[in-house]
Amino acid sequence: MVASATAVAALETPSVITRDRIVAFVTDDLSAAALRTGLEGTNLDVRHGAIRHAIKMLEHDYELSAVIVDINGSSNPVAEMEDLARVCPTNVAVAMIGESGDISLYRIVMQMGALEYLQKPINRDMVTNVLRPKLVGKTPDIDRGGHVVAVCGAQGGAGATSIAVNLALQLAETTKARVALLDLHLQGGETAVMLGVQPGAGLRIALEDPERADELFLDRAAIQVNERVRLIAADEALNAELHVTEAGVRNLMQLLRKQFNYIVVDTPVPLTPAIQAVIAASRTVLVLLEAEITGLRNAKALRAAVREISSKNPVFMVLNRANHAGGLPTETITMALGMEPDIVIPDLGSGMTKAVNLGVPALTQVPKLRRYLAPIVREIAGVSTTKTTWFRRWFGR
Repeated sequence: MVASATAVAALETPSVITRDRIVAFVTDDLSAAALRTGLEGTNLDVRHGAIRHAIKMLEHDYELSAVIVDINGSSNPVAEMEDLARVCPTNVAVAMIGESGDISLYRIVMQMGALEYLQKPINRDMVTNVLRPKLVGKTPDIDRGGHVVAVCGAQGGAGATSIAVNLALQLAETTKARVALLDLHLQGGETAVMLGVQPGAGLRIALEDPERADELFLDRAAIQVNERVRLIAADEALNAELHVTEAGVRNLMQLLRKQFNYIVVDTPVPLTPAIQAVIAASRTVLVLLEAEITGLRNAKALRAAVREISSKNPVFMVLNRANHAGGLPTETITMALGMEPDIVIPDLGSGMTKAVNLGVPALTQVPKLRRYLAPIVREIAGVSTTKTTWFRRWFGR
C-alpha cells in the first residue's frame, strides 16, 4: 500500500526538533527502559500503550515536539498510521518502533514522513545514537572503552555474585566478545568458587599500588575461565588489613576497558570512595534485591547513591527469587519502590545451590536462567539472545 499525500504532508517534519516535550507510547517494559535511558535529560513522558493510544492523545493534546509510537500488535498498521497522520500536527515529529524487520515496513514508514523506525528489541545505545540526534539535535559523547556493568547486591544473599558470574558468561556466549569478570570482594569473594577455579595473585597489589599494575601485570593476574572470559579475583585472609585506593581502582578499570569489550564487576556495598570509581566508570548498574523488607530499604538507598555518583548511568532494579516462600508479593515491592522492577527473576530452585556446590556455572544446571538474563544481555549489548523468524508479515498476513 502506498501512503497518501495527506499522510506524507502530515508527518513531514524538520530534521531537528527544537521544542522539548516528547511523548512515547510503548507496549513493553524493555523498550520503555531503553527510551528513558537513551533520552535521559530530555522532557520525555513514557506511557504504556500503542499507536491507537497516541492517536487518541493527539486528538486533544498536541503541544509537544515529538511522539514515539509502538506499532507492535496492530491488526492494520497502515490504516492506523493514516489515522495518526490526520491528527498529528505538521510540527510534531513522529518516530516508530516495532518487531518487524521487513524492509517494506521501513520504506512505508519513512515514505509517510516519520523521522525513524527502530526494530525491537531496542536498547539504550540504539536510542542514543540513532533516535536522539533526530529528536534533540545532539548525541552525547561516545565512550570508546569497554562497557562496564556494575552488579550490586542491596542485601546479603540477594544473588549479585551469581548473576554477575552467569551474566559475564552469557554476554560472552551471545556477543562472541572478550569479557572480564572482576570480583572486588577481596576477602570472601565467591566468583572463583562458583566457577571452580583458584583466584590469581596480584589484584590486591594492583588496587593498593597502581604504579605496579600494567597490561602485562593484568595478563598474569587474569584467570582463563573459557576462550572469551577472564576472571580477576583475590582470596585475601579475613584478618588482612587492606588499603584499596581510588587511584588503584581507576587504573585497573582503565586497563580492563582497553583489553575487554565488556567488564562485569561484582561490586561491594557500601560504596566506599574507591568503589565509587567503579560506578563512575559504569555504563550499566544492576541493583539486585530479594523480596524482603531489608532489600526494599537498601535498594532504594543504593539506587539513590548510584544516581548521586553518576546521574548518567542507567540503574536497573533486578528482583531476584521473586516468588520464594515467605517473600513479599511483587505488588508490595512495586508500591514500596515507587516503580516496577526492571527485571524479575523467579526462584529457580535447588539447581542454583547445586551449581555452587559443584563449582560450575548455574547456566549449566539451570538452563531457564538464560531466559531471565536475556533481557539484561540485550540491554547491555543490543543483541537478541533468541532467534526470531519473520513468517508473519507486519501487514497481518
